[in-house]
Amino acid sequence: MNLLRMKKTLAWVLFAALLLPILAACGGTPAPGATGGTTGSTAASPAAGTTTDASVAASETTAASPAAEASPSPAAATSPDASAATGGTGDTGTAEAGVLRLVGHEPENLDPQKASFVVEIQHIMMVYEGLMTFDEEGKPVPAAAESVDISEDGKTYTFNIDPDSKYSDGTPVTAQNFEYAWKRLANPETAGEYQSLPCGIIAGYDEYSAVACQGMTVTETAELDMEALEANFGVRAIDDQTLEIQLVNPAPYFLSMAALWIGAPVREQDVEAGEDWWTDPENFIGNGPFVLTEFDPAATAVFEPNENWRGPELKLQRVVYNMIEETQVAFQAYQAGELDVLNIAAEDLPAVQADPQLSQQVIDIPGSCTSYIGFNVTKAPFDNRDVRRAFAQAFDREAWVRDVLQGLGEPAHSFIPPGFPGFLETDALKFDPAAAKAALATAGFENGQGLPEIRATFGSTSRNRTRWEFIANQFRENLGVDIVLDPVDPTAYTALLKSPETLPQMYQSGWCADYPDPQNWISLWRTGGVLQARGGYSNPQLDELTTQADIAPEGPERLETYNQAHRLLIEDAPIIFTSHSAGQALVKPWVQGITEETVTPLDYWPGFFNLENIQVQP
Repeated sequence: MNLLRMKKTLAWVLFAALLLPILAACGGTPAPGATGGTTGSTAASPAAGTTTDASVAASETTAASPAAEASPSPAAATSPDASAATGGTGDTGTAEAGVLRLVGHEPENLDPQKASFVVEIQHIMMVYEGLMTFDEEGKPVPAAAESVDISEDGKTYTFNIDPDSKYSDGTPVTAQNFEYAWKRLANPETAGEYQSLPCGIIAGYDEYSAVACQGMTVTETAELDMEALEANFGVRAIDDQTLEIQLVNPAPYFLSMAALWIGAPVREQDVEAGEDWWTDPENFIGNGPFVLTEFDPAATAVFEPNENWRGPELKLQRVVYNMIEETQVAFQAYQAGELDVLNIAAEDLPAVQADPQLSQQVIDIPGSCTSYIGFNVTKAPFDNRDVRRAFAQAFDREAWVRDVLQGLGEPAHSFIPPGFPGFLETDALKFDPAAAKAALATAGFENGQGLPEIRATFGSTSRNRTRWEFIANQFRENLGVDIVLDPVDPTAYTALLKSPETLPQMYQSGWCADYPDPQNWISLWRTGGVLQARGGYSNPQLDELTTQADIAPEGPERLETYNQAHRLLIEDAPIIFTSHSAGQALVKPWVQGITEETVTPLDYWPGFFNLENIQVQP
């Protein structure tokens, strides 16, 4: 059995069911009912609960919000009884041949070298293609590069650009385009959210990207000879068709990294169109399978096939993202025949199971996400390790999955999901109210006395509020601590999570795999890493262990080194692991090519890596 299919960890299902923004990137499609996102990556895998989160959709908004009102789902938005009226009749509704209609969420940034949340990456990878891509087994395979040669020492990668690779306007994709993209990723002025990912991996990257990799300030980099550092950067175009990338040490996961959106070949002429260049389809020119033809961030994003794509001919004529932030509104739209695919939110699962037609349209979605409650460890009281451990032991994960997620997921006690390399079974910091109260007393706050106000910030949707009320009740009953609920606009919430300066005191998010390697999970907590930089948690021992593991050859010793770092992360509790997402999606009978056999944990939406076989025939 495929390793990635051993567990249904969720990787897709739109935040609609999650309630949180999920980081991560490739892997992970947002889940319904989640409140999180990339980066990512998390990006995020929403099906039951992703882009990785454990609430409802990090990007959900209330039904009355402008985003929801703008969503093109008239029947669902205007008729609370839409489900009763249309149920699971299977009527085609407004379905059109060749048009696939999905739920989307308003993206905050679609710049490939800056984005990190699943809801953003889903759009980016419709338009762009990296040097590599993933096959249905989650393995990196050639994409814009038709082949790659690796030196005997494993430190020099030579990518041979496919001569048929073109941008949607017909201009050729060259090695120089990729050199520009990777240098732009590293440039401190770009300040991308995934900028630290290649630290310690690509030769010259740490020196050039001194802010992300060395912790320098932008002001301090003014003293550096940036032109010389750029010249020594280990990515260079040998000629139009040949790109050479030099690594510091062998990295068995580098080909997977070369498949990510961070290396998407944006063109300098497009980027120079302005700070928000990507908001105009005329500038958002890529080399991927689709072209963005219409874009209203709060309402719709319409994609049509890129006639110049080097890949197979597509049967789809259009893919439409309908920006619907409330999962119940999305469910009604699906019932009304206005959506073709929808991840099932936990709240809607009973209705699906009870409907004779809808229950026949369910497929399981494999995933790659872990949802969590996060702490800003730079702010009291979560700068205290014992306080964090107390909160972790006061949360009943089994009840969360059983009562809130309706069984759509697995209780999480560690970061890496089951079925992925590096998964750890542990009962460290398991649910134990007595131990939780003792840890709080050890921290100097016996019975919660003396604790400063604790605010939990989340995307304002009705389902998110219900989930946070459950969380708040857990801490009230099991720890004797009251927290203040702080709902904010969902898009604004996503923006808050992207910067350490604005990271809330307590929040919900998640992480979806970019590729199946523990480096993509544990090393991100190293000082300066994607996740560490957001929350402020830092442990020199974890830094040392992950640095060793990142350059170690494949084998049990490398895995055990990551395991040691993973155990430190668990014990230090910078986050509370809540659930490993497992999800289900609804797929209309007129959609072909999206089945349990064709979806993968790394899909940007269900069936993405089976694009050429997807068609809609109502």
